[in-house]
Amino acid sequence: MVKLKGRRRLTCHHEAGHALVRWYFGYDTDKAVVLTVEELIAGRMIEDRQGNLVTCEGLVDGYDIIGYPFGPRTIHNLPPGEQDEFNRCRAIARDIEFINCLAGIYAEARYRKMSAGGCMFSGGLEDMKHFQILVNAWKLPDKEQRDVSGLAEARAAALVRSPMGSEGIWNLANLLMEHGEVDGEMIAAVFRQAYGGRQCAYGAWDAHWPPTLIQIRDGFVP
Repeated sequence: MVKLKGRRRLTCHHEAGHALVRWYFGYDTDKAVVLTVEELIAGRMIEDRQGNLVTCEGLVDGYDIIGYPFGPRTIHNLPPGEQDEFNRCRAIARDIEFINCLAGIYAEARYRKMSAGGCMFSGGLEDMKHFQILVNAWKLPDKEQRDVSGLAEARAAALVRSPMGSEGIWNLANLLMEHGEVDGEMIAAVFRQAYGGRQCAYGAWDAHWPPTLIQIRDGFVP
């Protein structure tokens, strides 16, 4: 049955999955928004943090995890050791963005009780396009592309299916269903509650990268 009124709960879960990734890996979020079907039909757009009007059903907005241009970058006049560390941190941000691209899909799939592959070709098309843009920007060889994609899928699945992640997604999705927009402070509060009052500081994962699936499933917060 096609929903003709109100917000779609599957979209609320999808956006909550994106919000979880940002919070779990230490990135602040400005807001999460999900429009009603009536608002979509009426042509309402969502304003992002740059003031751009975006046509979409749902959006999680905040400072970019990895900004454009999405590939490797060279900072001129940096000492060799500092450039190497910059490269490492940028690759970590890339890997987190890969997880972010897929987490909404996996959260939606969990709610809908269907395969993530099925959701990729419905509500996840734009996420998969962005995923491919990132892969192309890093010019990864075929084998490395497969390895990176497999790791991102496993990490996204572990995060949204973990007891803490699942609880946080459910609670944030309920708020989005009711209010349509939830600000960054409330998003952080929802996930802190699910994770026993803990919260990751920005950059804290750099010293613990890469995360193991056991760490993610157990709710490890550096």
